[in-house]
Amino acid sequence: MGEGIKKYGLAKSEIIRRSEDISAIFQNGRFQRGRWFDVAFSNGTERRVAFAATKRIRTAVARNRIKRLLREAFRLEKESFHAPAQMVLVGHENILQAPLNDLRDEMRHVATKINRACNEKGTATK
Repeated sequence: MGEGIKKYGLAKSEIIRRSEDISAIFQNGRFQRGRWFDVAFSNGTERRVAFAATKRIRTAVARNRIKRLLREAFRLEKESFHAPAQMVLVGHENILQAPLNDLRDEMRHVATKINRACNEKGTATK
């Protein structure tokens, strides 16, 4: 059996879990608004991601569903993210009605913007 990371897998090492790391991305990085989700990102040494939903979304069931949808769309499109960026994806409430293909399209669109911003001479910070 192969011991490498699966092409469509999402390893635990790729997920940001520490609140200090997430706060640093929001404070020092750029912010991109989207139709289904927003993304805060900054340069890093490797591609890492966190998934979030705001507390404005009343029920925990809806917040968890939003994070699952974001995780699935990212998992399928993570190869589009070439730049070593750290990202926090924050889902909107309307993502619950979004088809997965639309989420994947927006994920690819965001990936091109992040790749371009992180590869410019100027870093992806404010």
